[in-house]
Amino acid sequence: MARFATPTGLTLALSAAALLAYTGFRLLATGPAEEAPPVLAAAEAELADSLPDFALEDLGGDMRSIGSWAGKPMLVNFWATWCAPCRREIPMLKVFQTDNSSLQVVGIAIDRREPVLAFAEEIGFNYPVLIGEAEAMAAASAFGVQFLALPFTVFMGADGAVLGVHTGEVHAEHLERFVSVLDELAAGHIDNAAARMRLAVPI
Repeated sequence: MARFATPTGLTLALSAAALLAYTGFRLLATGPAEEAPPVLAAAEAELADSLPDFALEDLGGDMRSIGSWAGKPMLVNFWATWCAPCRREIPMLKVFQTDNSSLQVVGIAIDRREPVLAFAEEIGFNYPVLIGEAEAMAAASAFGVQFLALPFTVFMGADGAVLGVHTGEVHAEHLERFVSVLDELAAGHIDNAAARMRLAVPI
């Protein structure tokens, strides 16, 4: 498992750049959230092979490691309260979690704690949510993407392998394909390399 607990110089540089971009975005976004592009940072990194190691505060204020849910397929969704597409996809992710108890959805809010808690009370998450600003941005960059934007979703296998990522709003067809790929993996019909290829094909 990659160790995010001791970040490399690249990760630190990405984190600093991402935080600067995030801060600038929040200062400039004076209009409605729907009018503001949710692009946060650009990076020159490769997609991680496996789940990075990091910990963030949960809604209750306790530190939780992303490894807490190891052993199950995971959908890790990076979002923010000021991101309109993020808010739109969360109700669907709640239904997805209810319908697929064999996998785990984890939300990671790149946002301030107060608005996240207010939104959580309003929407009633049925899956765990972790919160951070620079720390959550660094967690996102640890997965390795060329361009980081919100929403940003990572699809992972039960063995902790990163199978794919999706930048932008997730739709039902993306979730259906993820489940289909997981079923084929579990049946031994495909391996992780083939799963990555299938999830990389645009819908």
